[in-house]
Amino acid sequence: MRKAIWSKLYIALALLLMLTPLFGMWLLQPAEVGANQILSAPPQLHQRDGTWNLRVLNDSADYLADHFGLRQELVGLWSGLNAGLLASSAEDQVLLGKDGWLFFSPTLPDYTGQSLTDAELDAIAARLARIQYEAESRGAVFLFTVVPNKNSLHPEAMPEAYPFQHEQSSIARLQPYLERHGVHYADLFSLPMPYYRGDTHWTQEGAAMAADRLLSALDRESAYAAGPFRLARSTEPGDLYEMLFPTGKAREEAMVYDGALRFEHLNPPKGGNAITIRTRGEGEGSLYCWRDSFGIALYPYLADAFQEACFSRSTEYTLPEGRYDAVILELVERNLPQLLPDPAA
Repeated sequence: MRKAIWSKLYIALALLLMLTPLFGMWLLQPAEVGANQILSAPPQLHQRDGTWNLRVLNDSADYLADHFGLRQELVGLWSGLNAGLLASSAEDQVLLGKDGWLFFSPTLPDYTGQSLTDAELDAIAARLARIQYEAESRGAVFLFTVVPNKNSLHPEAMPEAYPFQHEQSSIARLQPYLERHGVHYADLFSLPMPYYRGDTHWTQEGAAMAADRLLSALDRESAYAAGPFRLARSTEPGDLYEMLFPTGKAREEAMVYDGALRFEHLNPPKGGNAITIRTRGEGEGSLYCWRDSFGIALYPYLADAFQEACFSRSTEYTLPEGRYDAVILELVERNLPQLLPDPAA
């Protein structure tokens, strides 16, 4: 009799655990999307053209997998168990480093020297030379720069299983081609720029060092890296940390710029994520800058240094109409393949 009772309790508990995620979808508020996640939309019986959606069952399964109750909490629990017990990452794109450092795994080809071919590097340099020619033909000074992957500047925090082969990385092998094609290049790899432990990006202090290097390459004086800076705790989680722990509460401390930046936005910057950001400052001249997510921390210094500036996240690299004194193309190391010419063009 007692054995039958325990069996029923065991079955009831198992059913409760299995149904909890489903009930959670109805009882709990949907979890906020984190770490650039794109969750599946609710399944639809009809497609936009009015025909039946033959994939409705597949779409339903995808929707349930992305929205079941306590999903984010369970993802964080699983990540913690993997990191604590197995010293491994539960997320393919996140690599566990030493002392709590996290790295973006798609940067491994550059780190280990398995990157672009010589022909591809020459094609990238040739394209940059054409972009530079267009800028210079309109009276602007052109400058190309590459932001280092985090592990390129902090190899000491990487797992020892991965050999650091910077001399074989894309950027190290690209530089002779840039010289051959006469591309004006500013090297950021020699700077001791700090990065966040749980994020792919540099800190405001690191961006200030980069800004000074870029402005110096444009024959402009600046001293943003001299500060003042103050230590502050971030209000947002790092993107890599958030991949592992979507509901985690840990926040990093880092040096933030505490000086006066005298510029105004001419359109909403959306936290630096706007496709186009236009600014007016108290500096001299005009700037057009192609930038990526690293530009979120970088652009305020450059906006302060120019009277007018436009920052674009376009990857077409076509200079719009207008007059510019300087044109900068900034790109992170892992995204160098974006500069390969389009074969269909």
